[in-house]
Amino acid sequence: MTMAVTTLLMILGGRERVRRFIYINVIFNIDSALRHSIKLKAIGRSGEITLMKPATMQQLYADTQEMLSLQETGIVRQARQVAMLDASQYTDEAQFAAEQKGIFQRLPLMLSASCELSEPGSYKTMDIAGVPVLLVRSKDGVARAFLNSCTHRASPVAKGCGKAARFTCPYHGWTFGREGNLIGIASRENYGDIDPEDHGLICFPVHEQSGLIWAILDPDAPADFSAFLGKFTEMLGGFGFENWHFGQRTTLEGANWKLAFDAHLEFYHLPVLHRETFGTEIGNAAQYQYHGPHFRLRHVGKRSESSVPDSLSVLEGLSREDWPMEPLFSGEWILFPNVSINSFFQGGRGVIISQIFPGNTVGESVTIQTYLHENPQNDKDRTAGAELTAFIAHVVRDEDLPMSRDQQHVLSSGLQKSVQFGCNEGGLQHFHRWVKHCLSMDEKQPLADLMAAAPDIP
Repeated sequence: MTMAVTTLLMILGGRERVRRFIYINVIFNIDSALRHSIKLKAIGRSGEITLMKPATMQQLYADTQEMLSLQETGIVRQARQVAMLDASQYTDEAQFAAEQKGIFQRLPLMLSASCELSEPGSYKTMDIAGVPVLLVRSKDGVARAFLNSCTHRASPVAKGCGKAARFTCPYHGWTFGREGNLIGIASRENYGDIDPEDHGLICFPVHEQSGLIWAILDPDAPADFSAFLGKFTEMLGGFGFENWHFGQRTTLEGANWKLAFDAHLEFYHLPVLHRETFGTEIGNAAQYQYHGPHFRLRHVGKRSESSVPDSLSVLEGLSREDWPMEPLFSGEWILFPNVSINSFFQGGRGVIISQIFPGNTVGESVTIQTYLHENPQNDKDRTAGAELTAFIAHVVRDEDLPMSRDQQHVLSSGLQKSVQFGCNEGGLQHFHRWVKHCLSMDEKQPLADLMAAAPDIP
């Protein structure tokens, strides 16, 4: 039956009412809506509206219910067996070159939060696997990504981050608009006859979703994002990052990018390596939930404090229609190939997004930590947020990355032939299977084919 409604609580699965999710001024058939994933509107704490989908919400609730059930039984799912990885994966120059080409210049990469480019003219520059990138919010509000290179003689047209109406090459003065178009040639009358329309900045495919900006660093690649990002990225939309605020950014240098990223993919090391920062009582077991190459991991074992708004313990004893939203987004979100997102509640609700990029050589990497907060901060919250970011930077800079450099030194000797990942380190096994899978596929194959031939879950 078709229904006309002004405000209607969305019905999912077993006809349970989902709190905070509404349709506004929509005419639709309920069953058809469920089948065709008409978008939901989720109202968060700040009152801002974020688009969601019925299937996405069903997945969020299913993941959360699964975690609650596992928590009640005390079961920790593990990988089927211990896995071995050849040490050359961290030290071989040919492997490193293949990863730059077959992963970082082929796959969609999350390069920025939308709020980092909050208004037209906002821009940031990055260097990713040897590719200089310029991200900019154009006049029409669209996020764009370009090769940060003047099409005259390859000089970068921007550095750092900021706001600009145009980008002028510091070498000869060629000027480009925020849409990448060539709008000025110095001494045009003496230069010669060229068509400016043929010499704009080289453009990369870009996709903005869930308050995050993605790009494929191949100007000739099709804008094929949906198959790779899938429902996992849609779930991230529940954070409403497009309405959040940029706090600060920290850049750290480390060893091989995979060694640096490995530390984000398991909790086994927490009470040992981080005994001085997190303490020895913190649990070392992780529960994994895989979504294609991406996954989530959450603490299990020692129960988290129920006073933390996103703790699963908050949900105990509540019927689903009374669940608050924060626990649905708890844990660490891993976006393949190189991003982790962690939630914090110091200085108000916030996240730290960690991006790990290859450095100039196989033994180098760059970690970029970006702090976002959900609501505008007063002085007290701003101080608390700054203390949080300084603490997390300390943990990674002074504990994680020195360890990865030590590992790099040992592995580069060539005497230890392999490393191993235990049954309790399923996320590491999953990540390295996907690295191998991506490099084994023909680079010309569509990303949909890459996803369809996915490796088995550990």
